[in-house]
Amino acid sequence: MKLQQIQYFCAACRYGNITRAAGELHVSQPSISMAIRDLEKEFGLLLIQRNNKGFAMTKEGMYFYEKAEILLEQADELAQMMRDMGNQRKRINLGIPPMIGTFLFPGMYKEFRRLFPDIVMNSREGGSRDLLEMLDENVLDFAILPTNQISGNAYNILPLTETETVFCVSRSHPLAGREQISIQEIKDEPLIMFSDGFYQNVVIKERFEREGLRPNIIHYSSQFYTIREFISDGIAAGFMFRSIADTVPEIRGISLKEPIGIRIGLVWKKYQHMFHDALQFLSFAKQYGQTMGEKES
Repeated sequence: MKLQQIQYFCAACRYGNITRAAGELHVSQPSISMAIRDLEKEFGLLLIQRNNKGFAMTKEGMYFYEKAEILLEQADELAQMMRDMGNQRKRINLGIPPMIGTFLFPGMYKEFRRLFPDIVMNSREGGSRDLLEMLDENVLDFAILPTNQISGNAYNILPLTETETVFCVSRSHPLAGREQISIQEIKDEPLIMFSDGFYQNVVIKERFEREGLRPNIIHYSSQFYTIREFISDGIAAGFMFRSIADTVPEIRGISLKEPIGIRIGLVWKKYQHMFHDALQFLSFAKQYGQTMGEKES
């Protein structure tokens, strides 16, 4: 059984027609027919039942087709991986939630590009839940995420920095002069929140539930810009990382009386294959995290 024979057989089954399969593969019709006959001879059974309209798969042929398609996908993935290894790929696929993308990623990206100008960094924004799924499906190489609730058994975690989630209002808000505030004191405040799937959405709702309360959410958004503008214009209050709130002049960040500490780290799947460029990025991230820690201390 040869890979080419499998490709020819699957193409014929996929299109339901040997002539069309031959056209798509740019080979002769007899080449496809011969590949199928050779497979049938090797297995000692019929894979297709020829008729006036062309052919129909036998029960054995359908079984072989299902398994063969999986085998071809795996062969394609392996070939791509080996080509990437040979070419050193020169690409990093990184996932970032919007707020982390605002305060941490720009400086990190700038420094990485300075050191490794030949490596392209593609970034995808999303909530923690979606980004973890993309890690699981190998769509992403890494993600920079809040790691408080991420299991170290399922993922590798490299700590980068720490921050605090603060209650945010416009500078003209009656509460803007406060240094600390409790959940009870903001239970009726209209809030704008990140959409489901974002870590901050989960942790804030949990904090309200601990007090037997439900947050007064008037709007959800996955866009950090929208959330910032709602807060700045006094339409609603919200929650941001301290590292961001302190950089927006129109917004006042207020610590909760029971602070919500956030650990941020680089996350990647356990036991995943590391391309050369991914190893370079990981080494860079370790050094970058150490530098951030030295600045904060």
